[in-house]
Amino acid sequence: MPSDEIVNPLISPVNRRWQILQVLAPIAGVLLVIGAIALVSWHSYKATRAGAISLTNDLLRSQQRYITQEVSNYLSPAISSTVLAHDMLNLASPAANANIFLLLSRSILRNVPQVDGFYLANQNGEFWRVSREGQNFQETILGVDAKGQPDFQHLLVNLDGEVLQQGATPAHDFNPTTLPWYQGALHKANRKGIDRIFWSDPYPYPQTHQFIVTASIAIRTLNGREVVFAINISLNQLTNFLNSLKVGKSGQAVIVSLSGQVIAGHNMADLGKPGFQAANVYLNPVTQPVFTRALNMFRILGPGAGIIRARGKDYVTMASAMPLAKHSWVLILNAPENDFASFAQVIQKQTVYFSLLIVGLACLLACGLIFQGRRVNSLKRVIETNKENNLIDNALLLKVANTPGLLDPHREVPILTEVLTERAAAQRAGIWRLLPDGNRLLCEDVFDRPKDVHGSGMELTRAACPALFDNLTTPHLVNIPDAATDPQYQAFQRLVMRPAGTTHLVYLPVQDLHQPLGVIMIEDPQQLDGLDRVLALVAAVVAVRFAQLQKTAVQLDSVGAGDLEKTLAKAPKPGPLHMVEGFLIPPGEGSGGLPASGLYPQVPVMVLEFAEAFTEQKEGAEQTLQLIGQLSDTIQQLARQYGVFSLQVTGNRLILLGGCSQTPEPATLLRLAEAAIAIREASLTALLSQNSQVMIRIGIDIGPILAARLGKDPSIFNVWGTGLGVAELLARTAPDGGQIQVSDQAYQIMRNYFLFRPRGEFYLPGEGITQTYILAGRR
Repeated sequence: MPSDEIVNPLISPVNRRWQILQVLAPIAGVLLVIGAIALVSWHSYKATRAGAISLTNDLLRSQQRYITQEVSNYLSPAISSTVLAHDMLNLASPAANANIFLLLSRSILRNVPQVDGFYLANQNGEFWRVSREGQNFQETILGVDAKGQPDFQHLLVNLDGEVLQQGATPAHDFNPTTLPWYQGALHKANRKGIDRIFWSDPYPYPQTHQFIVTASIAIRTLNGREVVFAINISLNQLTNFLNSLKVGKSGQAVIVSLSGQVIAGHNMADLGKPGFQAANVYLNPVTQPVFTRALNMFRILGPGAGIIRARGKDYVTMASAMPLAKHSWVLILNAPENDFASFAQVIQKQTVYFSLLIVGLACLLACGLIFQGRRVNSLKRVIETNKENNLIDNALLLKVANTPGLLDPHREVPILTEVLTERAAAQRAGIWRLLPDGNRLLCEDVFDRPKDVHGSGMELTRAACPALFDNLTTPHLVNIPDAATDPQYQAFQRLVMRPAGTTHLVYLPVQDLHQPLGVIMIEDPQQLDGLDRVLALVAAVVAVRFAQLQKTAVQLDSVGAGDLEKTLAKAPKPGPLHMVEGFLIPPGEGSGGLPASGLYPQVPVMVLEFAEAFTEQKEGAEQTLQLIGQLSDTIQQLARQYGVFSLQVTGNRLILLGGCSQTPEPATLLRLAEAAIAIREASLTALLSQNSQVMIRIGIDIGPILAARLGKDPSIFNVWGTGLGVAELLARTAPDGGQIQVSDQAYQIMRNYFLFRPRGEFYLPGEGITQTYILAGRR
């Protein structure tokens, strides 16, 4: 960068304002010139465009009058025919009226090509029809056959009235007085002039493959009877006429009803083709936005011209009613404004190009100056932000460095997760250790900043989130903006993050000599910029602590595992699982295998509680019941597999006894702990696959219980006492879903065979303050 462009961010604000003023003054002058050029160009364009549009409106009005006159001429046979019929078909004799009707119909059909047919009906249900049949005419009379049934008697006659062919078809329940054209004519019988004529909605006529509209008029004969005369006008040729017109260079014309139904125009080009539904053709707002908006303007403002913008272009439109047709018909014309005002646009484009060149050069200069000023401000803000972040990082790192026992893996160091949540403005931060088998992560510490609480002891398996375990060998920060929608992390979000209501996940694998030791997770961070330094230091501290723990764990794994296998091998073989049901239901294994009633001093008890297992929604209740039913089947199988003594269902809890004898048997507690770990893994896998709110909590204790058989014929086996009460309390107060909380008495027996995390002090009613632990897994 040239030296004269370098800006000192510490310069005096007064000098900076003066420098900015020196830059803004010439820019303001350039802007005034640009504004004057733009104003003159715009005024010239508006004046030219207004003149072109005025000329366009005059041309469209002229074309509109021409089209209206042509359409009126096209429909005029309907007016003249009904007027003639009104004066000619008022005789008292129906037969005389019928003869006149037939002569009049043949004459008009012979000379007027757009007329498709005629109807005549009276109040007695008598009906006559004349329609085209190629070069001939078909005359139809409603009569009665030899059996007295109504039928249509057809006569095919030529231009001279000679009969060429005869036939008859059943009429069934046909009644002409119920048809719309008959009822509509009677409804207008008392009006004057052409207002007496009723126009039907257009409809396809299958016999002649024409799209027709019927005009009818009611006639009162000399003897006072009502007769209705109707004429059918084909709209096919009207469509051809409108499609042949040129409105400007590329404009179009269409006749529609107020409801948007197309009567004639471009949409009806397929009239007469098989399968074409002429009665169901309406203006499409997507493909015909100009016609649609012009019709809406006509409904609101009435006839007139307008400018409509669609498809990136301006269109001139004209809409008017049809005076000699149905009152709901509207003639709409449209043409692109460019068809008439292209010369104005060419001139305007040249002016605009010249103006844009000047404006572009001026803007380029102004942008360069503005960019330089903003760059200076941005640089200053970056320097200030980095300075503030450095101060915060230094304070946090100093706090970490002054923590006693920072590198001692056997001491709790909650400051690490607290520092991470504070620096990242995150909701939660957690430190997870990879266990020696490489398939499990144990939560060493997780801190929830809004609640200001720490937690630990949760275990995560590779099966629950394989993508997380696969990335532990990657020494880079991984950012998952929405774990709830990411297929690879949905299961992790449901298990770990959803109880805290978080979705954004950022994690950094912890490694030592390229070997994964664990992972640091941050949930819902708000400030990731500049986090690298603090995160790197915390990762280094965690790596040292985990490396020492791993060395110790490798030594304990083989010893602990061997002792557990030997201990279980020496223990007596477990008996059959006693499925104990409540509410005085007989036990499945029979009463002979149950222990005698009495006090048992050391009984291992496990309580599994289904949390969030109740809902008042029917669909959710059915899903929950099905899920809990599947989990119960799985738990029953695992209980038998690990030799659990009994399994009892009570409410939303399952009670499992590892054994029940007067002589303490540590092996029964170890088997119960193994069963608890297997049940937890199977349950979490099933819950994650269902995306359910249901969660399990488990408590384990070993203590005294009372066992007794209650009731007679049948009787049930029931237990209660301190051991069961403590296990229920431990399950209910487990810190997070999916965790196993163990009492201090059970921990003393199990600690050489399993991994634990201390939960903290726990108040036990009747016993006082005691220690509880979270069972993480087998050594």
